[in-house]
Amino acid sequence: MNAPTQPPCSNLPLQSSGVPPSAPGEVQSIVRCGQAVMRFYAALDAGNLAEVAGMMADEGVWHRQGKVLQGPAEVLSALRNRPAGRVTAHLVNNLVIDVSDDCKTATARYMLFVFRHDRDPGGTGPAPLAGSLLSITLTTDLWRDVPAQGWRAVLKEGQAVFSHGSS
Repeated sequence: MNAPTQPPCSNLPLQSSGVPPSAPGEVQSIVRCGQAVMRFYAALDAGNLAEVAGMMADEGVWHRQGKVLQGPAEVLSALRNRPAGRVTAHLVNNLVIDVSDDCKTATARYMLFVFRHDRDPGGTGPAPLAGSLLSITLTTDLWRDVPAQGWRAVLKEGQAVFSHGSS
């Protein structure tokens, strides 16, 4: 028995919640892309740098700290230059994901709160909170569903809304 075909995402009626009730393809894309965004920062905060780099598409571009990084190799190289004692927390807030009509690409927009503390390598315990909020950034990502790999970042860029020490 053949599985029913899925209509294109753009042809589905929306409920007041914004989620088409008959659109498992779109819903799945939204959830999976959202999970990819969260996993990206969870891996970064855990220090799993190879995992972070692996979440970039081969042609992916990340505008990071005034530099343009292209592809997983450049991302991994840049992340390996982080101080050994760095502790970070990236908090994603107000995440909105817009999926393309074919459900294969998505734009993720969110506010990113970045906390950072550089301590002695090998230091333990909680990092001090005072003074550790680095910035709040309006971030826009373009993600693509790569067959057999999952969602990968094609473009990551942000614009600072607040930064530590600004007036």
